[in-house]
Amino acid sequence: MVWRVRTGGELFEKYENGSWARKALILVTGYKVPVQKLKEKWHVYPLEDAEEDAEGNLKRKLVTIPKDEGRDAVVSRLDSAVKNGKIPDAIWATPGLPFLIFITAGLIMALFVGDIVWIIIRFALA
Repeated sequence: MVWRVRTGGELFEKYENGSWARKALILVTGYKVPVQKLKEKWHVYPLEDAEEDAEGNLKRKLVTIPKDEGRDAVVSRLDSAVKNGKIPDAIWATPGLPFLIFITAGLIMALFVGDIVWIIIRFALA
């Protein structure tokens, strides 16, 4: 939403599979970045894809679960579409690394402190 206010651009432009539920999920989990940032940072995954058909028409799709296997191919397709001027240089992306940080922190806390939810309930009932 901050990006929309700052730039005045469209949040979702002409996607093939742009249902309101998919857009809401992407709005909560992602943010818009330039394609160059996708190329530089390995832990940022694109939430959209762009493919050209035989006639040269570009089809854009929203991806709710990005996969690591095809990341470089998707970034390459998006980069060529931006260079050709077919899409703007603002791509939906999501960070892949922070979840690992929170999961590791939760594991360490559970090992040393115990079950935090049970401790909070026990103090609330006492």
